[in-house]
Amino acid sequence: MSELYGLFGLPALIALTISSALFVRWMAARYRLQDEARTEYQERSLTKKKTVKGVDEAAFIKLYIGAHEPRWALYVGAALIGAVVMTPVAAIGLTSFWPVFVATTNGGPWYDVGYYPWMFYMFFGFCAVWAFCAYVAARIHHARAPEPYQAALARARGEPLDDVVLKRKRPAWAVKARPSWAPDIKKKSGKPTSHQTTDETSEGSD
Repeated sequence: MSELYGLFGLPALIALTISSALFVRWMAARYRLQDEARTEYQERSLTKKKTVKGVDEAAFIKLYIGAHEPRWALYVGAALIGAVVMTPVAAIGLTSFWPVFVATTNGGPWYDVGYYPWMFYMFFGFCAVWAFCAYVAARIHHARAPEPYQAALARARGEPLDDVVLKRKRPAWAVKARPSWAPDIKKKSGKPTSHQTTDETSEGSD
């Protein structure tokens, strides 16, 4: 058991270092977003008053940060800390349950501590505990996900969300996308299509 805790020291230190860096990343982003939100609110108050009608600066800053902050950094760091805290507990629980598990088998020297069955049991037991920590963090991250920025701003203005239309920018590639079976509008209008241009170029090169 002492050797197990000795092997756990360095990975635990690395995990805690990474989680600390992620927390600093999250806090720094929130500090930067606070300034951005204040500037955004001032600009909207001058040029787009309808978009912040009935919304005070504090409420706008809160919803702006909530919609843009890197929440993943907070929850990944929490998952790492949870894994570090639960690993010693899992080690005690797994080693305590091993004799109970061995008692249900035929026994034999290959079930002693340190042999392959014990090693596989401990390895997959730790993986299950770490996966559970990640699962809990992911569930909380999903359950506490904030509304999209535009929807949250509309709710703050007191507008019914059923009447809110969230505009989505059409990607540049979507303009050129056309199924093979669709009629070619450019061809009917007399303008050369991309296929015609390609064919003429290829014929000229031949």
